[in-house]
Amino acid sequence: MYQLTENWHLKFTTPDGSSYDIPAQVPGNVIGDLVRNNILPDPFFGTNSHKTYPWEKVCWVYENTFRTPETKANERVQLTLHGVDTVFELFINGKFAGSGKNMFIEHRFDITDFLISDGENRIQITIASNVMCERHTSRPAAFDCQPHNYAGWHLRRATHTYGWDIAPRIVGAGLWRTVTLEVIKPTRWRESYLYTQWLNSEKAGMVLHWEFDTDAEDFDGFSAAMTLTCGDSCYHEEFPLRFCSGRNYFQFTAPKLWWPNKAGEQHLYDVSLKLFQNGELQDEMNWRTGIRDIRLERSETNINGEGKFCFKVNNKPLFITGSNWVPADALHGENRERILKNVKQFKELNCNMIRCWGGGVYEDHDFFDLCDELGLLVWQDFMLACTIPPQDQEFLEELRNEAVSAVKKLRRHPSLALWCGDNECDQRFFAVNDRRNPSMNKATREIFPEVVFAHDPGRDYLPSSPYMADEIKERNLRYSSPEQHLWGPRDNWKSPFYLNPSAIFASEIGYLGMPAFESVKKFIPAGSLNKRSAENSDWLCHAAQPFNEKNGCYAYRIGMMHEQVEGFFGSVPEKLEDFAEASQIVQAEAMKYFVENFRKDKGKRTGIIWWNAIDCWPQFSDAVIDYYYNWKLAAHYLKNVQQSVLLMFSEPEAWCIRLHGINDHQREIRLHYTVTDLETQQCCLTGDAILPADTSCELAALRISLGKQQIFRIDYSYDGRKCFNHYLLAAPPVDKNLYKKWLEVFNSLNFAVY
Repeated sequence: MYQLTENWHLKFTTPDGSSYDIPAQVPGNVIGDLVRNNILPDPFFGTNSHKTYPWEKVCWVYENTFRTPETKANERVQLTLHGVDTVFELFINGKFAGSGKNMFIEHRFDITDFLISDGENRIQITIASNVMCERHTSRPAAFDCQPHNYAGWHLRRATHTYGWDIAPRIVGAGLWRTVTLEVIKPTRWRESYLYTQWLNSEKAGMVLHWEFDTDAEDFDGFSAAMTLTCGDSCYHEEFPLRFCSGRNYFQFTAPKLWWPNKAGEQHLYDVSLKLFQNGELQDEMNWRTGIRDIRLERSETNINGEGKFCFKVNNKPLFITGSNWVPADALHGENRERILKNVKQFKELNCNMIRCWGGGVYEDHDFFDLCDELGLLVWQDFMLACTIPPQDQEFLEELRNEAVSAVKKLRRHPSLALWCGDNECDQRFFAVNDRRNPSMNKATREIFPEVVFAHDPGRDYLPSSPYMADEIKERNLRYSSPEQHLWGPRDNWKSPFYLNPSAIFASEIGYLGMPAFESVKKFIPAGSLNKRSAENSDWLCHAAQPFNEKNGCYAYRIGMMHEQVEGFFGSVPEKLEDFAEASQIVQAEAMKYFVENFRKDKGKRTGIIWWNAIDCWPQFSDAVIDYYYNWKLAAHYLKNVQQSVLLMFSEPEAWCIRLHGINDHQREIRLHYTVTDLETQQCCLTGDAILPADTSCELAALRISLGKQQIFRIDYSYDGRKCFNHYLLAAPPVDKNLYKKWLEVFNSLNFAVY
């Protein structure tokens, strides 16, 4: 396989009528090329993202040359465009060779008959304006999306690029993934899929699905050999091929299992699948996989408080601590090194699951390979978000092709835990139209489950997040799903909405927090630094409100950050440095509480995936790590409270706060603990405890006075590890000087890492 990534040129006509021919980066984004060639300023600074709006109407032409690969008899040449944003036509040596209109999938073309037998070939890819492609699309009255997303409602590309709360409106275009040339042999594997059907303490039942192509007239003499190897664990099987497709069942004795982060080792098997004809090797496929069983046990509703939503891995319940994944960069194709760097942050935060949110893209193999290695389960949304999507046959057929492409591409990865139909589309039905039920959505109720059933029988499917059965809609019981997005008022994070939610599992919950002052200076012009309000265009732009709409749907963020600080401390600091610190404290306490509250109720609750880990551009957001990789205080707190063993206090009740121990290990933990009043340095509690395996239990009670403001430091040790936590006992307004004493202690402590 040959990668065609060098020497690309980009041709276009500017909004003012000027024609350009500039070097282009592939993979990349046209906006990035305009910046590199000094046609546009950095769109991530100030209000420069608004300067990209006129370029939404431009059409783009990528050009390059390549030599014809050497081929043997009956071999063909395949060109693969691994990612094109979005509506394009392909020309080889001036002749039309194919087209496509989906950003999310790989487009493959047999270009053999277009090639010059011995010489240079010219490739041209024309990409239409994404916005102009939608101008004549009819939108039936019943269908809906976010206010700024109608220009992409019927187009299969990343929704956030039209404007979202996590990203700017930068529509862009481009060859955002690589371009490859490959010589295709007449006899070759077409596809294979190996998955774990069942396992117990001794064996794993495995299924191998395979298909191959050949120009041979019959199948006599065809055979295959499969080998799985992981250290000293090996399985080998040879079998005849009676037809061009089939499946094999086999049992693997004493396999090394793949476990998620914090639950065990991530054993990965190297798989070799060889294709023979009359004993001669014709083709070989190699990949890595993990032997594991992942199931989602769930109920349709939680109306009577008896619902279920629990991930089981290798027959054991797993409490999920995770975060939502948004694209690593707002400009797809740019800064690809951020993808793997971002994944590593999830492991550092002690997560065991990443939820790939439906407003982005399906990440590539490099993302999933690293998740396989690090033990990060992946909840994968199909790419629909906050919309009542089109239901016409053309759109649904495009969705089907997309789903087949994504499922068949990613299904080999052991980290892939779940396919989910969309993000908040059921909820959109609930909010927008009381005469329509989410089950009328053919995309998530027919297309996607059919594809998963057909092509990935080893995985579960969830129709929507949150999924709302018709009974919930009909009875107007919005918060009766077992899995919920807990946004609520975002007032005091210990208010009734957050204190005792009806959710068994939360897959979104978050709280705003300022980036560090040093980060803010990198994207807000100096003249606007101390003008933090929705009236200031720079602050509004990075809130991320498209079109500078001061009353837009995301403009609330700046005021809400002030309200949250004032609600906690009783006042809002004037200096930006002090405000950033105060905002981070508020966010950190809120996010810490959200996770602790769910973990305390382990057994009753089964997991929490908070929003979100890392910004895809510099902005004011719920992320706990900013675009420049500066950790906000919340990231440090979350890392600490997502350890496998945690001691924490519950909220005051009957003049007491109660010390709870949470143990996610599959073995009992013996520990020693000490609780100290930070102000007086008085020891309030001390003792030894045994935490049963995989449980949460109460260890002790501490009598308190609600009239005091106190911070309790919790130190505990087990298995030679020293760990800590803290508990803030204080009704707002909180004494900031008291809290700063805790920050001094906190900054002096070394973090315990799992």
